[in-house]
Amino acid sequence: MGIIIKQSIRNATLTYLGIGLGLLSTIFLFPHILGAEKYGLTRSLIAITTISSQIITLGIPNTILKFVPTLEKDQGVRSQFFRRVISPSIFILTIYVTSFFFFESHWLSLYADSPLLEVYLWLVIPMVFASTTFSLFSAFIKASLDTVFATFLQDVLLRILILIFLVFYFFDIISFPHFMLGFVSAYLLNMLILLAYSLSQKYYLPSTSNAYSPFDLKETFTYSFFAFFSGFTMILVSNIDLIMVDMFEGLENAGIYALAMYMGTVITVPRKSLAKIIHPILTKSFNENNLAEIKRLYTQSSINQLLFSLIIYVGILTSLDDLYRLLPNEFSEGKPIIAILGLAYLFDLATGSNGQIIITSKYFRFDFISSLILMIGAVLLNYFLIPKYGLMGAAIATATSVGLYNLIKTIFVWFVLRIQPFKWHTLSIIVLGIVCFYLGELINIGGHPILSITIRSAIIGTTYLGIAYTFRLSDEFNTTIEELVVKLKSKN
Repeated sequence: MGIIIKQSIRNATLTYLGIGLGLLSTIFLFPHILGAEKYGLTRSLIAITTISSQIITLGIPNTILKFVPTLEKDQGVRSQFFRRVISPSIFILTIYVTSFFFFESHWLSLYADSPLLEVYLWLVIPMVFASTTFSLFSAFIKASLDTVFATFLQDVLLRILILIFLVFYFFDIISFPHFMLGFVSAYLLNMLILLAYSLSQKYYLPSTSNAYSPFDLKETFTYSFFAFFSGFTMILVSNIDLIMVDMFEGLENAGIYALAMYMGTVITVPRKSLAKIIHPILTKSFNENNLAEIKRLYTQSSINQLLFSLIIYVGILTSLDDLYRLLPNEFSEGKPIIAILGLAYLFDLATGSNGQIIITSKYFRFDFISSLILMIGAVLLNYFLIPKYGLMGAAIATATSVGLYNLIKTIFVWFVLRIQPFKWHTLSIIVLGIVCFYLGELINIGGHPILSITIRSAIIGTTYLGIAYTFRLSDEFNTTIEELVVKLKSKN
């Protein structure tokens, strides 16, 4: 567990730094500088890019994470395997670009109520290319248990670059069209830096003609097909609502929803930092038939994700009024959306690494059926609920989809492996979160919103983590704190 803890901490640090930059730009800059409509444009482009990239990669990043760690530690062999396994993505990307321009009028007709998106829709092509390439090479590097640099690029550098272009636009150094070009160029630059890193660290060797990959590509592509649905399901559910809000309600409402959705998904950060390193460890455990280790990882992922995500959720809920005091009034409709989406993602985190356990096991084909049902359900729910209930309909559709999907996966893992992620500490953490929520509701600081948020968060956070440490609700959390104290004492 040592490598998981160390890299998870580094990933979490970078991810939270990225979240901080994201909050800075999301709360203080984007809404005030761009307004709801233009902000909605950037979020819609990202949502379309995310779904498109997931389709193009076709589950291949999961295949890389599963098979590369089992190859001999010869980067020539691994590089050859990588080149062969990404060939379908190259073909699909070519088809995607061709079909985009061939059916351009049809795609534009879908956004007839969003004239601004019609003008800039073509930008998804370079964004999809950059995102797809980054995803494939990032998985290849992570398969060698190097997860930190890609996290830095994705969560920190990308946000800094976009922030720079946003500031340039604010001071009229560049026009809005130039800002959009800079917005896209940030993704391309991130991709190029990752490519250079993979070459400089010799993770990827471009010339290895004599290398031999022992894997049957039919087996790997079959796995990719089924693994595709595991990743694509949550990507679709997390983005289709925004795209359909844009279609039915227009870019301005898409901007309002996107901001609320961003705040709601902030609580998923603990999963992101852990998931980047736990996947290859699960693969190794299944290869060794080590069910005890899998069960331990399953429980630890649940407890640790719930512990840290719940305090974030409570902190956001108790500071919603202050947060929206910092925003233009046009965004205020998003308050209840944050509560609904946050609760759904909280349940997702509490169920632990169920999806990763399924996809790295011999039962990975199960994801095909469950994911297919969920994707159809998510699209239908959004299709019927958004026209009737607007932004709340989108939030309810997404929350329902996420909740049902995780319930199905948790039941399946219990049925086939007889393991489940919960223990008595799970209930203790939930009770602690409820107590801290009511504590936060009692705290009324007044004054500037930032001061109010800071003081309330400090009181709630100290109380929550102090009690969690005292009652040892997470062994990993206590161990990390104790090791940190030892290091600090040794420096003195």
